[in-house]
Amino acid sequence: MSLVLDTQQIDEFQRIFNLFDASGNGRLTKREIQDALEVLGGQIAADDAQNLLGRVEAEGSIGVDAFVEWMAGRKDFDISADLRWIFDLIDADGSGTISRDEFARLAHCLSKGKTAAEIDAAVAKIDRDGNGVVNFAEFASSPSWWTDFGITLASLRAFKKILAQYAKVANIEAIGLVEVDSELGAGTRGASMGIAAMKTAALRKQAARQTADNGILSMDPLRVQTENHALFKKQAFRYAKYIDKLEQVLGRTADLVAETLTRGAFPVVLGGDHSTAAGTIAGIKKAFPDRRIGVVWIDAHADIHSPYTTPSGNMHGMPVAIASSTDNMAKRINDPSEETIAFWERCKALGVPGPNIRLDDLVYVSVRDTESPEDYLIETLGIPNFKTADVRNFGPLAIAEKCLAKLQGVDLIYVTFDVDSMDSAISMGTGTPVPNGLTVAEARIINQTLCNDARVCCWEMCEINPVLDTLNTMAETSLGIFETVVDAISSRFAAKAAG
Repeated sequence: MSLVLDTQQIDEFQRIFNLFDASGNGRLTKREIQDALEVLGGQIAADDAQNLLGRVEAEGSIGVDAFVEWMAGRKDFDISADLRWIFDLIDADGSGTISRDEFARLAHCLSKGKTAAEIDAAVAKIDRDGNGVVNFAEFASSPSWWTDFGITLASLRAFKKILAQYAKVANIEAIGLVEVDSELGAGTRGASMGIAAMKTAALRKQAARQTADNGILSMDPLRVQTENHALFKKQAFRYAKYIDKLEQVLGRTADLVAETLTRGAFPVVLGGDHSTAAGTIAGIKKAFPDRRIGVVWIDAHADIHSPYTTPSGNMHGMPVAIASSTDNMAKRINDPSEETIAFWERCKALGVPGPNIRLDDLVYVSVRDTESPEDYLIETLGIPNFKTADVRNFGPLAIAEKCLAKLQGVDLIYVTFDVDSMDSAISMGTGTPVPNGLTVAEARIINQTLCNDARVCCWEMCEINPVLDTLNTMAETSLGIFETVVDAISSRFAAKAAG
């Protein structure tokens, strides 16, 4: 299936060009391209990378038109391999075909809001011989229905990532996969799409894998209602947007994480936006009220605002403050309403009475986009922040070891990985990309090394937004880091069982 560019895709390619264009002069040099490719950590196919470098070597530099042309012609935009992977996973019995019902469920997962009649029409369009089943040739050679359903390469690869995550943990009893697809705390809609399809994407053939017995804690949408519908209503809380609904989501998240830990599994949490990390920490504390919890916060942002200090009111900037019961009144700039304060106090009370974590048990990695109230806390409390420059100077392995050494006095460690901790050339698949971040390799090594430590009891990854991921590296990158972490955790439990 060839890539047909529309205006939106061209705009996205131009945005990527601007990320590569460090000098901002509208031309890409060989050095700028080499730097960008290094940051991407091999996510661009070698042939495609060489093709781009060859263009700039021939011309000295290239402009945006040549870059867009290169993007459109990249070999890794050939989605036949992705289609084959998805088809084979749906075709669990290996018959070489998928039924009309199976295909209808796939179409529904990839394009929400379509009616049964629209889905039936799409299935009929692909089932060209009308025999009631779809073979791979029909599946891969009918691009028109993709256009009808507005399916993009980014959404397809995000869907592949979701299925791959389920397949990865399906037979690992030690791991509980916990999905929290809330996007209430984010300023950019679409974060929940990174994992929302997980509720249905495993399809009927995957149903047996979604049980607690097999190590996956599926989230019943009735039990774990995300309240994302509130995003379409008028906002009543200026300094803590949607806090009334988010307080419910945090409570449900805490319950799920606590349940996972109580049954002896390791919760791997996939969050829509970072606000729900406060619920994850509350769940750890709920399960282990007498344990001292350390936190490694890998993120471009400190997320330690409160309703009293926030410049935006977005609650994805507040989870550390919630978990540590920090108001930061010394830097107060806002006057939240009594109702806002009441909900804020209820959020802080989740888990156990009092703070769930101490700020002297917090370590930041790659935090680089902060406001003055956050800087005040980091400086006055001496919260360590291993910046990207430190990672380059000491190496990612040494930085992870420094984090663990700083937390030597804690009983348990929670690691949270926001994809925007990586450089903006990688993390376009998040609502808040920030330059000068981690490379893919650095992020993988840091997360893997941390999760090798026996005290790490929970790992979370959040802020994946495939709506923004036209470069199509975010889904593959996040999946690679996810699989590395899962392997580290699995190895830990296997060694423990063997010993």
